[in-house]
Amino acid sequence: MNFLKLMYSIKTNKLSLKTLPAALLVMCFLTLTGCNKPQSSINVTYIERLSSTVDTSPTQPAPLKQLPLLQPTPIAQSDLTLSIVELAGISQCKLNVLISEHNNQLGKTASAAGQLKYQIKFIKSAQVCLNTLDKNSPSYTKILAAKNYKETHLMHFFNTMLFKEPELNRTWQLTSNELTTEPAGFSDTVLALKQLVLIKQQIKAKEFSEINSDSIFSALEQLNKFQFNQALIQSVRKQVVLNNNATQFVKTLNFNTLCPQDKNNKNAKIISNIFQKFYLKEIQPYQAQLTGYLEVLQPLYNELWFNESISSPQINNLVKTGSASNLLNLLKSSAKKHVVWWQVFYKTCEISPI
Repeated sequence: MNFLKLMYSIKTNKLSLKTLPAALLVMCFLTLTGCNKPQSSINVTYIERLSSTVDTSPTQPAPLKQLPLLQPTPIAQSDLTLSIVELAGISQCKLNVLISEHNNQLGKTASAAGQLKYQIKFIKSAQVCLNTLDKNSPSYTKILAAKNYKETHLMHFFNTMLFKEPELNRTWQLTSNELTTEPAGFSDTVLALKQLVLIKQQIKAKEFSEINSDSIFSALEQLNKFQFNQALIQSVRKQVVLNNNATQFVKTLNFNTLCPQDKNNKNAKIISNIFQKFYLKEIQPYQAQLTGYLEVLQPLYNELWFNESISSPQINNLVKTGSASNLLNLLKSSAKKHVVWWQVFYKTCEISPI
């Protein structure tokens, strides 16, 4: 049975899909649905068309490098413990239940986000408990010391969450995923990051009683659902590299060859059409879309990651506010440099861009 007959049989229900080999199922699926190419494939096609028109080998873009996070600096472990009798003595404020839950097997295997949530809940519960205890009692002294310890090191637990939780650390990891022109999850990602930023601000301001620890996992759930940050940063970094590569390529072109005076400038008109078809109509609008996302998200990236002990210099540079080398400005400047070359091209070759 040839492929066309096979497809007809599928559509007319004359052949069960269960009888098809896996390879043919894949072929049928791709034929019926099509393939979603990454947005950067348009940039590649753009350069290939330009290079074939002017009969010049295209330049190759530099590969993206991994952006490392730094291991959190260890902190001194607290050796404060409460005896069974002391735990029983604080049953009226329910801190004993929280401590017992944390000390069981589930608490010992808690994730970094779970550990942060526990520290916050302990601090809030401890203050309530202290208000019910005799200040001269051993239990009061131990709980106060534990509360102070956790308040002092709460930012460490927050940064450990950034470092260890995949919903957060993969923000900076390379991926094959790029944002489409109609991605899902932008508003949910903004809300999730704002929740985490608020917690960080409350920790720094020592407003521990105001922290909503439940929002930690709700934020991570949204980040995991869409993985928007990783795809956005991957897409932006790739577009910057491709812009720079495209500019490097066109700068090798000679205007005297493209549009010699008083001679046919056919090639100049062809590459002008290529620029308009691929860069102006497809690449530029996509990059404008990425810019819009970054204008909202980059300040949140800065709040979460900039100058923290886990952030490498490479990450600090990409999120630093006002820096020429941050993600937003790199994308804008790389696009501007490329368009500037074309402005010179149109002026020199006396071709209307319209």
